[in-house]
Amino acid sequence: MAKNKLHKYERVQHLPNVTFSVLGESGLPSTYPWYDKCYNGMEKILELGCGKGEYSLALATANPSKLCVGIDFKSHRICVGAEKAIAKGLENVLFFCVRIERIKEFFEEHSIHEIWLTFPDPHPKNRTIKSRLSASSFLDAYAHLLIPGGIVHLKTDSELFYNFTLESVQQWGGRVVSKSDNIHGTDCNRYGTLDVISTFENTALSKGLTIKYLAFTLN
Repeated sequence: MAKNKLHKYERVQHLPNVTFSVLGESGLPSTYPWYDKCYNGMEKILELGCGKGEYSLALATANPSKLCVGIDFKSHRICVGAEKAIAKGLENVLFFCVRIERIKEFFEEHSIHEIWLTFPDPHPKNRTIKSRLSASSFLDAYAHLLIPGGIVHLKTDSELFYNFTLESVQQWGGRVVSKSDNIHGTDCNRYGTLDVISTFENTALSKGLTIKYLAFTLN
């Protein structure tokens, strides 16, 4: 393991804005920090597969009255975003280290206003289709978490994943409210589409890839 990564594993354990799940222990959702009294009345936004938390930080900065929770299984990545949040004095962003398959255990039903899927692994092989974050089992979880009319946002450079999500949402019974197969070639003006450009997105653009966007509801 690289020394820098090891240092992040150690540092992240002590950051006040990072929560870790314990395998086999979920407890009541209301016991987790995003339901503390200080966040009462705040709309909640989840970024799933947040990596270094670039979107979580940007969304929290742009929406000081909303609480953003970045979720990823790799704590050394979360460490980067969490430390930046502390350095910037952002008090409306938290990070949670857990597998996305388990998120229903930690958030109350119909308590989330928006979910962002930012460049998720497209899992191109047929044997890993169920691991795609827009597969039906994940859509079930999102529908459980979202308030009525809550939105799921997807940004991806994968045409396969984009088309799969369109089909998956239709088969599930959801409704697409906005879509673009090339957001940089349109006037898409929803916050987070064009005004937040992550390191991953910059890399994709430098390779000549187009960035797709999709917004949909499930209830």
